[in-house]
Amino acid sequence: MTDQAEANYRWFKDRLADLMVAHKGRHALLHDQSVDDYFATSLEAIKAGIVRHGEGNFSVEPVDDTVEDLGFFSHVSAALRA
Repeated sequence: MTDQAEANYRWFKDRLADLMVAHKGRHALLHDQSVDDYFATSLEAIKAGIVRHGEGNFSVEPVDDTVEDLGFFSHVSAALRA
């Protein structure tokens, strides 16, 4: 995980309960430890992140307190660490 992604994730998790009040079910585009925008899907957020900030300079998190299963990508890093 990049420094940007790690910092964004920590910032996001600390504020998740507050963000869920108005944005539950959306996907947050995070950059420099703040929400840049909200989107209906993670793909929309990723596309916007690449255009606005460049690859590797943003992260996307679902505004929800359940874990999002990204299929293959949800399980790859765990398998690589084994």
